[in-house]
Amino acid sequence: MGTIREEAQQLEDKDVRAETAEMIDISSGDGNEAREDRHQKHIVVQVARRLFQAQGFGKTTYSDIAKAMGISAQQIKDYFPDLEDICHAVISDYLDQQADAFEGFSRESNPRQRLSLYLDSFSADAENLIKEGCPMTNLYMDVKRGNAALADHAAKLLQHRLNWTKQQFVLITRVAEVSDQPERLVSALHGIIIMAQVTGDTRLIRSQIIQLKSWIRSM
Repeated sequence: MGTIREEAQQLEDKDVRAETAEMIDISSGDGNEAREDRHQKHIVVQVARRLFQAQGFGKTTYSDIAKAMGISAQQIKDYFPDLEDICHAVISDYLDQQADAFEGFSRESNPRQRLSLYLDSFSADAENLIKEGCPMTNLYMDVKRGNAALADHAAKLLQHRLNWTKQQFVLITRVAEVSDQPERLVSALHGIIIMAQVTGDTRLIRSQIIQLKSWIRSM
């Protein structure tokens, strides 16, 4: 595994540059400045997400993001005057991503199956979780001591998970006020990820997920 700086350096890949070039070509072709702004902001947010995960929000600079994109830092500042603005945009992007995932799980009519699909997503991502941890949790832990506004915003990611999980247990138990099952499940998932990072064993994640699914089916 490379150093944090080496991981960040890998963000200067052809995909990011190609996406940037494509955005410029599309926007300049139709003269739609608003469309160009949306594309540019989107790319900044995606690159910043990767950098925040690789080296942390506190260690990421405008220059890091600009270098990864192949543009100037001033161009980024024109869209996001403060790095906190970028971080808020990244958190909002994570919230949208998580909402889309839960919407997908919720297409399944059985709440037990919804939770099983949710748990399966951790098994499917086992290698990345061991290598990097949960990016949403990492970002919350990264900002919670240094910036109250960012911490409050990032906390919505974790609260959203808990609220969705509670909804499923309410449907399973048919009791409006469930006990601590949702908290137990969410806490177990975070603990499993930490222990898997310590051991470096993807089987730990998968075996523990199987046990959690069995617990849910038994209800």
